[in-house]
Amino acid sequence: MRAIAEQGRAKADEALSAALRHIFLRAPLFLPLLAVVSILLGAWWYLLAVFALLAAAALRLWRIGVAVILCASLAYLQQERRQRASDELMDYLRSHEVVELQGTVIRELNKGCVLGTEWGGMRVVVRGGDFSWKQGDYVKVVAEKGHSHPPPVHGMFDAARWMQQQGLAADLRFVCGEYIGHPFSWTAICGAAAAVRDSLARRVMPPGTEDDARRQVLCALVLGDKSRAEDETMLDFRKGGCLHAFAVSGLHVGLLAGILWAILRICRVSMAVSRVVVLLVSALYVVMTGFSVPAIRAFMMMSVVLVGAMLHRRVSLLNTWSFVALLILLPQPYQIYNAGFRLSFVVYAAICVGARLALREKPWFGPDEYIPYRIRTTGERRLSATELALRGTVLISLWAWLVSLPITIAQFHTLNTHSYLTNILITPILPFVMTAGLAAMILAPLPILGAAVMQWALYSAQALISVVAFCGELPAAYLPAQRPQPAERLAILSTGYGESACQLGNGGLLIAMGNEQTARFSIEPALFHAGYTPAALLLPRPSARRSELATVFGGTWPQLKVLDTTELAGKTTLTTNAGVFTIYAPPATLPRKPMDNATPIVVWQRSKDRVLYVGDASLLTFESIPAEERRADILILGRNKRMPLVDADTIRSIGATCIILLPSAGGGSPDVQSLHPAEVVRVPLAPSIYFCDENVQTSH
Repeated sequence: MRAIAEQGRAKADEALSAALRHIFLRAPLFLPLLAVVSILLGAWWYLLAVFALLAAAALRLWRIGVAVILCASLAYLQQERRQRASDELMDYLRSHEVVELQGTVIRELNKGCVLGTEWGGMRVVVRGGDFSWKQGDYVKVVAEKGHSHPPPVHGMFDAARWMQQQGLAADLRFVCGEYIGHPFSWTAICGAAAAVRDSLARRVMPPGTEDDARRQVLCALVLGDKSRAEDETMLDFRKGGCLHAFAVSGLHVGLLAGILWAILRICRVSMAVSRVVVLLVSALYVVMTGFSVPAIRAFMMMSVVLVGAMLHRRVSLLNTWSFVALLILLPQPYQIYNAGFRLSFVVYAAICVGARLALREKPWFGPDEYIPYRIRTTGERRLSATELALRGTVLISLWAWLVSLPITIAQFHTLNTHSYLTNILITPILPFVMTAGLAAMILAPLPILGAAVMQWALYSAQALISVVAFCGELPAAYLPAQRPQPAERLAILSTGYGESACQLGNGGLLIAMGNEQTARFSIEPALFHAGYTPAALLLPRPSARRSELATVFGGTWPQLKVLDTTELAGKTTLTTNAGVFTIYAPPATLPRKPMDNATPIVVWQRSKDRVLYVGDASLLTFESIPAEERRADILILGRNKRMPLVDADTIRSIGATCIILLPSAGGGSPDVQSLHPAEVVRVPLAPSIYFCDENVQTSH
């Protein structure tokens, strides 16, 4: 019996070994790719390289083992070269207040650019310049080292992480510079392609139509030009979980190739010529739309498959997938940290798995699968095709959503719970939008036909927007990857320049000030990613832009109630899940100028204690409150420019055991020693967030 069992195990091991050999021989570049990924990620990921080498040795795949060693060595040397050049550049920047660099503009940014320098090929980002340089220009820049702060909340824009993903060695602040020339180079070719893209985008979005969300979607979907899209339009796609449809990716390259292939076949163009035309047009499209990694991946994989078909060679998708990944990672190792690279390759693998499962899955409805296709009626064939398309769309979308979840959580700190549903619903719409957009872009100069096609494109874009908006408005469609904060936990966000926002409890009152940019890029993302959902917004200062702030916050929290200080008088009570808020407006006799005079005072009654938010309110407003209402356990204090509350005896009379000084308090606040025994906490000027829970335990 023991001999029989050992013989069975031996046969099983032999079968497993044969299966693995077959897989790795069909995809000989998969193990080298594992080794390269492990070298670039480092740390315990090195175990993948060891596994790849041991697997090649155990299966006696000596050529693959040699490829593993060569690829891993090349990746290590490339990474070391870049790291050495980056360290030398940083040492030079640390020893010089102002530096002079020459290089080529690789990418244009809003008030800045990405510069490919002659310092070992290192790339840097130069910000703050009001220059008009274009991609491909050779320039000389005088700049100083920039200073960036880490984001106060994980999930907000992280400049250091963005630089790592883009392969940027330093962040510089522009001092002066000059244009030298525009030499012929690959970057110059990409710049010329970008100019062509801009001219085509103007056909879709003529002057005066910049506010049309439909045209914004067409420009982004067809040409990859997201710069023309407003934040509100992108927010709908972000909430719906299909922001990938808003930028050119493998999806768009595949749609373009499919549309062109169908047109060529309808025109009875030969198969060989059709393949060449599809490859050439797709290559031009990838370059024109910005040469993004997802588009490169799709084009290169399509090229391998089509060339293999031309040569009558059998193509392994796994080997092609590995080959393209190696071609991108070996010259540009920093792409391993790029979210676009990760999502593109991982989601494509999930699509292949989902397609295989869809083909193996039994039909959900339609004629019996044992009935031969040739004897089915026309209606049965159409029903079978519809069922297969639906089955494939559902399973592929589900698999793509499942594998993208950990990446989106890690990279963006967000969770789209209904994105698989969104992708299922927009799948039949996208080909129409893409076809209509391409036709409108090409035929726009024609007087009558161009206008008719443009209307078709606008209608299809509106249908796409409506579906995405519907999915984005579903309950819990777009959530932070963070558990909701306790109802009685307050947070104070320093937004820089002495300003701040205060969130009194989750589901409570948000006290915010500043401009639209502060609200959109600091306050709203910080609260969202920290796990807060405000129920009401208090704008403590009258401002001509207060409606803009309300619009920004209302886009994320549609049920938000807006309280304007200009509309408040006397005493206002607000009850939410976080507690009871009493808002004391300034006395009617107090002049409303300067703006600080209009700042109200808020009393927040929690379950166990009481919070008094004075902020930048005037001393006269504080004194207008009944004495018994001034008592509090926690005091949040700023500084009024004309009549501040700085008297230590008055502050001690409040009875607070914790005093939080806002950034606006500055150096004019009372001395900390004079407020003893209360615990005094200063919220720093730099962008940061301060939490205080119901037990008055503080953390940063």
